[in-house]
Order: sequence, then structure tokens, then C-alpha cells
Amino acid sequence: MTLETNIGAAGSEGTPLEEFRRRIAENDAWIRRARLDDGRAIASARSAIYTDLASRWASEQQRAFGYDRPFALVALGGTGRGEVTPCSDLDFAFLFDDVIEGNAFVLELQRQILHSGEFELRHGFTFSPLPFNLDDLPALDGKQLNSFLDLRAVHDPAGLAERFRQRIRETYDPFEHFLHVQGFWARQWEKSATESERLDRFDIKNDGLRVFLAGVWTLAGKEFVHSHDVYSRLEDPRDLAAYEFLIRIRCYMHGCRGHGRATATGNHAEDVLGFDDLTSFGAILGPDADERARFEFSGEVRARLLSARRRVAQFANGVIGRELRRGRERRPGSAIVFGEGGLRHLPVETQETPRGKSRAALSLLLVAQRYGVAIDRAELEGTFRNAGDWLEPVPELSALFYERRGSLASTFEFLSRLDGAEERLFPGYANFEASLDERVLTERRSLRSALEREKMRALEELLKEGQARLAGPGGAADAQGSVSVAVEAALLDSDHLAAVKLALKTKRLPATPEDQRVRDDGTRPLHERFSAGFSGISLDTYYTRGFAGSEFTAETLEAARFLVANHRVLKEYAAAALNTEERVSRFQELCGDEERLRALFVFACADRAVWESEAEDPARWRNTRELYLKTRRRFRPETGAADVLGASGLSREELEILGDFGEDFFGGLYGFHANRFAGHLLRLAGDPSFDRPKVTLMREGASTIVGVAARDYRGLAACIGGTLWHLGLPVRQAHLFSATNHGLALDFFDLGKLGKAIGPPQAKAIEDSIQRRSWIGEGDEAGLPRGAEGVVLEALRGDLYSLQAETGGDIGGLVYLLAFVVFRHLGGDVFGLTAHTARAGQSRARVTIYHTLPRGTEIGWARAMLMAKL
Repeated sequence: MTLETNIGAAGSEGTPLEEFRRRIAENDAWIRRARLDDGRAIASARSAIYTDLASRWASEQQRAFGYDRPFALVALGGTGRGEVTPCSDLDFAFLFDDVIEGNAFVLELQRQILHSGEFELRHGFTFSPLPFNLDDLPALDGKQLNSFLDLRAVHDPAGLAERFRQRIRETYDPFEHFLHVQGFWARQWEKSATESERLDRFDIKNDGLRVFLAGVWTLAGKEFVHSHDVYSRLEDPRDLAAYEFLIRIRCYMHGCRGHGRATATGNHAEDVLGFDDLTSFGAILGPDADERARFEFSGEVRARLLSARRRVAQFANGVIGRELRRGRERRPGSAIVFGEGGLRHLPVETQETPRGKSRAALSLLLVAQRYGVAIDRAELEGTFRNAGDWLEPVPELSALFYERRGSLASTFEFLSRLDGAEERLFPGYANFEASLDERVLTERRSLRSALEREKMRALEELLKEGQARLAGPGGAADAQGSVSVAVEAALLDSDHLAAVKLALKTKRLPATPEDQRVRDDGTRPLHERFSAGFSGISLDTYYTRGFAGSEFTAETLEAARFLVANHRVLKEYAAAALNTEERVSRFQELCGDEERLRALFVFACADRAVWESEAEDPARWRNTRELYLKTRRRFRPETGAADVLGASGLSREELEILGDFGEDFFGGLYGFHANRFAGHLLRLAGDPSFDRPKVTLMREGASTIVGVAARDYRGLAACIGGTLWHLGLPVRQAHLFSATNHGLALDFFDLGKLGKAIGPPQAKAIEDSIQRRSWIGEGDEAGLPRGAEGVVLEALRGDLYSLQAETGGDIGGLVYLLAFVVFRHLGGDVFGLTAHTARAGQSRARVTIYHTLPRGTEIGWARAMLMAKL
């Protein structure tokens, strides 16, 4: 073994701390040597110091704790690539095939590393690994997902790392990953290519190493393989050699400067080289070299550095440029691709009819909005050519409003460039956008259409602020007696948020009785008399008739109608100054429920974000907030002002019940729907004679979600699963949450993008089935769906178990089948389930049911029963 490969090798002598110090000192000495072709070897050896010690520690902990479930410690990012340099941050993660919340082994590992400093005292370094289980992976995105590209096992006796990589391959979005990498590249590659000759500043990480990695990640992200797999397939070895040389220079600069604290974005001041650094590489030769030797050596290093900078920029430019020239598909077989000019839609046969062309055009807009990318300008003469002649409302129109990502205002800004397009979607819009009102005449700068988009952007900013506050430390608890508009906006469920957006877009288009009264008032100026009702279609029919083919839910359309009909109400009530009990009661009766109250409040605030805003009339807006707060309390007669918790707008009792569903619900995506069910759950918990479930159809982007709040009973999951299956409603994803202390269940079944409309009849059928306990009797077994494969039953903790199976068929049928067998044949009680379909282009689906078994049940007997029944 050569000296270079032996330096930093593990040794058994001494404590972990002594070994760490010895090996780091040897690696530092290696860095100070004058060789320049060993950058990756140095970084690989330094990485091994950390991974060796961490591996031994993880193995010791698992053995000492007696933890027998699959567990792994893995390296990610640069640590996973084996490219750690003296100032690098370490990137590790814990992987589990187990429930993480409340897991005693997880808590012990975190205690040693994060809370007590015990690990650092023993080993001389520390790291901050996050814990993940397999069900966390569909939520990975951005930098976190990209770091998992270079996942490498450090301690993995059960082979969990490869299972995690495979699950990511099944669930990640390659298109979004490409956009993430390309977005970074777009900011860096051109600068790197044109600034390679600068001597005043060179950020070796961002302007060198990451530029090369952008090209590597573009290739690795196609099938989610490790960067080393790409390294081994590079056509020209000089590309990788250039990257390794940059690593070598980084090692040297870090060794000279010591280790500083990283910025919030993960950057290090030690990576930035200035003029003095770039002209003094001769120091690498050490004090024994003469001045001439140092001078010539420094010139040689600068020449190689210039060559390396040019080559990595050329490599990234070539790789990503090829992808853009070909066009990266949204998904395999998709007609939507992202190319050099932006998004474009390939010609397809279905675009020959107005409806087909409309679906293609709005699908392109939906992808642009979701991912925040531009549409190719050539599409103005392609997919959108003469859109004002044929565009019509289609399902993708409602998806634009339900989509929580991106900017709907930017989508409408694009449509505003297409003559007549918005009139085709929103009858009356052409007359509205060219009309005058008091604000246009006062400000003298923009048409009303531009001001309408300004309001939409104001709503979007409120949503961002509110979501950030809800996600922050302690949530977004409002002070007692006050209300945060941003938080209230973020608490809106999908239907009511879409309704607020639709009302902002169409407020002046339907004809209301108030509009007619104003038109008939000859004492008013003309611009005031003719400032609304531009479609000539009555408010009662505008939304149901105008959006019949667009698949808005009935709740969204009715809420939008309510908001437009009552958009002046808050202003009129606030003008009265005193929010008496009588007026609050009347306002409560008008709104009908808390979610509609919240929608009206948020709508009014966004609508008046600039004109007649709180800054201009603080007294009126104080009255408005007070009216909202008093009315909100009216919907919770059991609570007073002192009992209101602002973090989610819910009472303590409601928060207690929702908290009983566990962190997975309350801290996850389904928390957006907490308000919709909280009151019903509270009634179920407090009134034993009341057992009617509540089923609500909701929208998230293009997906339809069935939400169920019910009294929990053994077999409920099988009952719901069987009902959905018999109704022919395909399940794409499902999550079931149980509040065991209150005997309640809260279930969500994602039906994906349906090809048919569903509404109150289907919701009532599900409610009736739950009350009748349908589809779980002995006589129902003969009609069970089949197709379970790869069935695995495992013990978790105590009497908790997980049952997992896969299918190439209907995931909804598999949910029903597994839940039925657990209930009827194993005697178990389901307390949660997850179901995931693979991404488009892959046919497999996986269901995991978490359940109990009767005390004393032998797992061998249970497995044999599953084999017999499945």
C-alpha cells in the first residue's frame, strides 16, 4: 500500500477522539505536500475519517439499544461523494423502516448528537442528521432531494439505503429536479465561463465545483443514480481531472485558513480566493524552495486552474445545453417539454378542436405556474395562436385556481397578452378591463385588469407570509384580541382559497341587484353607474353556467358567488363603528359557517390591499378585524376570547382533538384542512348520541380529495376503502389518522385527476356506508378485489404491526382488501395507512397499513392467515 492511500487509514489503537486527531493530522500533512493530482484521494481519505468513526458509533448504539428494526446511517451530498475538505460541512441522515415520532431509539441518538454534546466530546466532531422513514420520501424536493442523489451507506446492516433510493426513484419528480439544477446552472455557468480570467475573486465552490456538479446532477437525476456512476461514464477523463484539481486547490486553501462558520446558505468564506491567493501558490512548495521555483510553480498552478475553470464550465454548458435543445419532457410521453426558450407544447391530435386546444393551452400554463418557469415566446404563435377565437373553460382552468404553488397572477399576466383570451374564460372581462372607476381616474396609471392582478399578487404575498408564520417556532400565535390576515389566508382550505381567487378575478363581471340599482341612479357619475355587471349574466347563474366544464367543486362556485354577492358587507358593517351583539349575530347568520367567514375576511383584505387599505383608513379596518374576531368566536360558543389560540385559529378543545391525531397530521400537508373538520370532530367527541360522519370533497391542484371525519370503529378503514372501490373512485394516495384518546378518525383519500365529476351524492353514499358499516360483513368477502403481491407483516413496537403489499392493479382495491383482512381475519384495528402510486410511467403501487393485533396473537399464525386469505 502506498503512503498516500495509507494516510488517514483507520486504526484500532486509542480512543475515538485520539484516532480522529491522529488521522486528521495525517490528512492535513498530506494536504501540505506539493503534489497537485491527488485532490479526490485526499478528500476521500478525509471523508473516511468521519464515516469510519460514525459507522462504528452507529453500530455500537444499535447493538447496545437492542434495536432490531431496519436502521441505517448514510452520508449525503459531498460527504456521500467522499469529497470532504477541511472546511466542509458534514451531511448525514438516519434512515428507518419504522415510525419516527416517539421512537425511543431516535430520541437516544438525537440526545447524544444534538442535545448533550456527548458524541462530540467522544469523537472530536459532530453532525446534525435528520431522521427519515420511507413514507417521508415523496415530500423530498429541492436541495434536500438533490443531496439524496449521493446517498451512500455508512452503517446499513439491513440494506435500507438501496430501498430508500428505489423508493425515491418511484416517487420523485425528475422534471422538477432538472429545473432545480438548471435554475442554479443558469445563474452560474455563464458567469463561470466569462469570468475564468478574473484574479480579484474566485469562489471555488460556487463558480467551480458546483458548476461541474450541475452537469453531473443533470445526468444523475434522470434515473436518480449516484454521482460516481456519472463520473465513471464521462466521455473525456479531462473533465473529471479538472474537477479533481479544483478539489485539490480547495483542500490547500482550507488547510491554510482553518475552519470558519458557514453562512445560512451553506457557503464558506474560505472558498473565496482573491488576488493575493491566486498569485501566491508558490507557497505550496514550502520555505525551502527558492524564489524562482515558487514563481514558476505559482504560474503553473494558475495555468492549470484557468484550464480547469474553463473545462468545468464547458462541461456543464454542453450537458445542460443538450438537454434544453432536445427538450426535457414533463413526464415520459408528455407533450409538454422544457427547452432553451422555456416550456412548449408539442403538437398532438387532440388539439384540433377548441376543447382540445384549450386543454393543451391551459395545461401548459398550469405546468408553468406550478414550477415557476417561463413559456417559450414562440408559443404565442403556436399553442396560443388566436386563443381569443377558441379558448374555453376546461378542467385545467379550475386546476390553476386550486394549485397552491406558483403565481396565478403571473398566469393571468401571460393571458393578458392574448387578445380576447380572458373574455373567453370569464364572460364580461373585455368590457371590465377597459372600463373606468374611481381608482383608475384617481391614479391615472393602469387599466382595471392590471389592478385586478395586483390584488391577486397581494393575496399571494399574504399566503406566503402566513405559511411562513405557521411553520415558524411556536406557529403563528396571534395576540389575544388581534387577527393576522396572513395567517387567516394560510388557514383557508383549498375550496375556499380557490373561491377567494375566483372572486377577485370576477367580482365585477356578474350582474347583481345592487349593480342594477346603481345603474338606475341618475344622480351618480357615469363611470360609477357602469362599473360592474359587465357580463349581463345574473349572479345566480354566472358561476354555474360560465364554469360548467371546468370542474370547480360546487362548494368553490357557491363560495365565490357568496363572496361577490357580499363583497361590500364588511365595509358597510365596519362603517357603523359599533359591532353590537345584534350586528354580530346578523353577520354570523349571513356567513353561515366559520370557513365562509374566513374567506370573506381574506377576500375583503386582498381586494383592498392598496386602494382603501388599512394604511388609509385604520379605524374602519380595526372595526373590520373586531367584527371578524367576534363572529369567529360566535362559531365556538364553548370558548371565550381568552381561550382562543391563534396558531391555527382553533380552540383548545379542537387543538387537543387534532393533536391526538399525531404530528403526522397536525404538522403535515393535511393540516391545511384542519378547520374544515375541527368543529365536527369536537361535536363527535362531546356528544355520544351524535354519530353522523362528515364527508367533504376537496381540491388540491388538479387532484380531488375525499376527506372523512367520523367516529372510529374497528373496520372503518375497510368500510371506507370498500365504498370508494364500489363507487369506482380510484385512489392515488391515502392517509388515515386516528385520535385514539377520543375514538375518532380523520381520513383523506386522494383520487388524483378524475375523468368524471363527483359531488354531494357520492359524499352522502360514503357517509351512509360508514353509518351502516357496509362492505365489511362476512357476505362481502366473496366480492373482494384481488392482486396483493409481496405481502410482508412485521412487528413494530408492543402490539403495533405493519402490513405491506404491492399491486400492479388498482391501489384502491388493495387498500380495501388489506384493511378487510386485518379487520375480519386478524382481528386487528387499523390506526393508520399510507398508499402511494409510483410516478407516471411506472405501474407498481404500495400500501402500508399500521394496525394492532389482539393480545397474545402469534405473528407466525397471522402471517399464515395472510397467506391463506391473500
